[in-house]
Amino acid sequence: MFTMRFGMRATMSDADGRADLYRAALDMAAWGEVHGCLSAVVSEHHASDDGYLPSPVPMAAALAARTTTLPIIVGALLLIFYEPVKLAEDLAVVDHLSRGRVSYIIGIGYRSEELEMFGVDRRGRGGLAEERIAFLRRAWTGEPVEVDGRRALVRPLPFTHGGPVLAYGGGSEAAARRAGRLGMPFVAEKPHAELERAYRSEAAAAGVDAPGCVLPSPESPPTVFVAEDPDRAWDEIGEYLLVDALGYGRWFSGRELSTSVSRAKTIDELRAEHGPYQIITPADAAAHVGRGFPLALQPLVGGLPPSLAWPYLEAAAAAAATG
Repeated sequence: MFTMRFGMRATMSDADGRADLYRAALDMAAWGEVHGCLSAVVSEHHASDDGYLPSPVPMAAALAARTTTLPIIVGALLLIFYEPVKLAEDLAVVDHLSRGRVSYIIGIGYRSEELEMFGVDRRGRGGLAEERIAFLRRAWTGEPVEVDGRRALVRPLPFTHGGPVLAYGGGSEAAARRAGRLGMPFVAEKPHAELERAYRSEAAAAGVDAPGCVLPSPESPPTVFVAEDPDRAWDEIGEYLLVDALGYGRWFSGRELSTSVSRAKTIDELRAEHGPYQIITPADAAAHVGRGFPLALQPLVGGLPPSLAWPYLEAAAAAAATG
């Protein structure tokens, strides 16, 4: 019982090496589908020197084409950076390619570089997201709709009646309230009970059903590797874990950290933190699964070469199967 997340962050400049990472992600998804993987998650960021995945929708389409039953989650889809009509069409096509297996966690972005790159006003991004969500819902009814004074007709309609599942993600009460008001599932960045209270309160005030709120568990680190000898594993792959940790740490500088973000600046600090990035033994992995927590894997973290990544993925899947 495990999940896999692919952010495609890597410091390499070699085009062949980066292409190998993308191919490995597709291979791992296909392999994971028959070895206990619960879902594959792809993320989105822009203007990142390490090549963080900027286009999760085509990536989700590629994953769907290589699998048949595996749920695929785009988390987060930075909705306000897209032209809405084209996005509605693209998501409808991916819904057919996947037969409804791709779902989306909507985010509004937090990096100034990204907001400026797409010409989005930070102060108005929440309202804009609400408008775009409303547009997608209307567009997928099959009726003509208007957006920015233009008439649009989205075809084909999605495979899923009403369109693919849209959840809302964030770490603020404003995000929780927005999700509740729109009747969307809410995926919280932090395990704070007040977020769920705000979510359910706003849903009740709006008179809509609250599909549910997912809070991250402090007991379940978001990036796990499994190895018989964690000391040796830290020596072998610690630098790649640190690449990911430092990248997120820079982006969250000056912001309250989410449960997935580390304060570490060195490999030793990252290991001693025993927080978002952990390397655990097969016995510990089996016990973790036995307590009801899937292993959250990031098998290509920081550009980890596939030749190194595969044995760790196989070890995690084997341990999860015994939990």
